[in-house]
Amino acid sequence: MKTYDVVICGGGVIGASVAYFLSRQKDLKIAVVDYKYPGNASRASAGGLWAMGESTGLGCGVILFKTLSKQMRESGATDAPELNPHIMPEPFFNMSMMSNAMYPALYDELLENHGVDFKFERTGLKFVLFDQYDRLYAEHIAAAIPDRQAHVRWLSQAELHDEEPNVSRDAVGAMEFDCDHQINPYRLNEAYLEAARQNGVELYLNTKVTGIERHGNRVTAVKTEQGVLPCQMMINAAGAWAETISQWATGYALPVFPVKGQVIITEKLPKLLNGCLTTSDCYIAQKDNGEILIGSTTEERGFDTSNDVKYIKQLAQGAMKSIPALRDMNIKRCWAGLRPGSPDELPILGPVPGIEGYLNACGHFRTGMLTSAITGQLLDELVRAMPTTIDIEPFAYERFLNEDGIMIAEHKLAHSL
Repeated sequence: MKTYDVVICGGGVIGASVAYFLSRQKDLKIAVVDYKYPGNASRASAGGLWAMGESTGLGCGVILFKTLSKQMRESGATDAPELNPHIMPEPFFNMSMMSNAMYPALYDELLENHGVDFKFERTGLKFVLFDQYDRLYAEHIAAAIPDRQAHVRWLSQAELHDEEPNVSRDAVGAMEFDCDHQINPYRLNEAYLEAARQNGVELYLNTKVTGIERHGNRVTAVKTEQGVLPCQMMINAAGAWAETISQWATGYALPVFPVKGQVIITEKLPKLLNGCLTTSDCYIAQKDNGEILIGSTTEERGFDTSNDVKYIKQLAQGAMKSIPALRDMNIKRCWAGLRPGSPDELPILGPVPGIEGYLNACGHFRTGMLTSAITGQLLDELVRAMPTTIDIEPFAYERFLNEDGIMIAEHKLAHSL
């Protein structure tokens, strides 16, 4: 019977990244077990490396702002009400910026050493402004991050249209985060896995995990459809399905739950965008092959992966408002992904108290692509019992426990969008 030093449950972008970083020294026997359940988040990603955007409530957070903006317009208020941008905690901000900074070197490393290309593009992320409320919200965001002004660039209407000539003439300007870029999400996931395979990692693809074996308080094996995989350590990178793995491995609840995001992708189009855009209606990213990805909703509807024409229509209308040329687009397909949400929107990393041979790498919500690089590095350090690059205490499982060790977290987002 084969035995492994590490078995990773989940081959999405987080599990694949962990497998790659663990395999770089080629001194561990590693397996990845993955089954493509409908709606897994890595296939639904836009591929945005939007460290500043996601840390300040842009990107997927636009749905929230749309609601606020609509309420203000309908109220007829002349005095602008106080707005509170959804700024993520400083530890996450730092983590996401650090991960973002890893991608240029990671791109070269994977391409040169393994011949895999995840299509890293330096695009910036522009928050396109259409009215005074958009501008007010952008100003609140900028004011909330005084120490990161070096990455904020304001564009006048003329400058915006000079850089993005296909943006609507109704747009009055933009705020850009110049360090936020993009990759192709499918290619990043595949690049990690292929590089890990070349480094000797064994891939059990299209294979379900059926249980976890434990002796006392130590995890000893992962049970799969292809047999039992004995291991010294297992890593839970099962995305929206991570709680089931946790229950099997530890007997404890894990507050990770599916958060649905509906997305549109167009057929290949001539180049319409020079950078990634976000507005109060949607985000828009043109990929390297010409397809334009339009997203995304944020819905807590369990494991439902159906599309709702009402939301698809809203996303399409939002995109056409920003890019009038999209009125002639053909939609290639629509789908819904299930992001692995956590109550505070922060990843859950590291051990569970009292359980040996088990580590969490889950709960990355909407930032799995962005934070996959730093997560892979951190899990490599944890497996090797090394000091971690950043303090992982803000991301520890224990933050959901009270003084008696009882789980107090709810299985829903604390800031409903």
